[in-house]
Amino acid sequence: MKKDLQLDHIPRGNTCRGVNRAIVEYLLQSRNKDDDKTMLDIPCGDGALISSLRLFFPKAVVRGCDVRMPKIVSPDDFSLVDASRPFTVFPGTKFDVVFSVSGVMEFDNTLQFFTQCKDHLRDGGLFLVTNDNVVSIRDRIAYFWLGKVRPYQLFVTQDQHTWKVIPIHNMVRILQDSGFGIREIRYVSLRPKDYLMLPLALLVYPVQFLYMQFAKTRMSVAMRHEMYPFRSLIYRHYIIVCEKVAI
Repeated sequence: MKKDLQLDHIPRGNTCRGVNRAIVEYLLQSRNKDDDKTMLDIPCGDGALISSLRLFFPKAVVRGCDVRMPKIVSPDDFSLVDASRPFTVFPGTKFDVVFSVSGVMEFDNTLQFFTQCKDHLRDGGLFLVTNDNVVSIRDRIAYFWLGKVRPYQLFVTQDQHTWKVIPIHNMVRILQDSGFGIREIRYVSLRPKDYLMLPLALLVYPVQFLYMQFAKTRMSVAMRHEMYPFRSLIYRHYIIVCEKVAI
């Protein structure tokens, strides 16, 4: 009961509601007997995930990187990094888990970034990368009527921040090109109003299912359904769990 209450109070941070909680729940379900792991969050934003990881895994070494140091992280556990450029942080340390939560849409050079993250992982280490889902029914309707997917602005000027749209099939391909094996894909973050899309999702999914079954591609049918389950039509975010493949 106490752990459930703690999970309920995990801060949202700089991502969709429920994403940080889903990450912690995944680690709790899959961890070994001990929890003295080394973990790296890049970019770590306001440090919300770092504080949650320290609460649930008190023996773990949790560090962060970003362009600004959050107040809750000590200088010894932080490295100032522009993740759009090549980087090396905490020399001599190979991490058991690296997180990139809602970070890849903030900069280009995604392949380079994933490769750098892989280099900071031990063999067999986990890389958890999350991003906004842009294939939901709500996004498809927004694109049909407005020419934009839901989370991103259609009109931006030079003084405004822009976000990079990466569909999940591109994300999986870039991760594989970086040397990661895909373990699991989880769709998360659902609000009550998203259930309004359920009738349309039920109408669309049978057609989508048949397309995934018979599309001419070398990708396995299992991976196609992993990327585009029924949940992808109504959930707002996804988490890809990857493993560093030893060469």
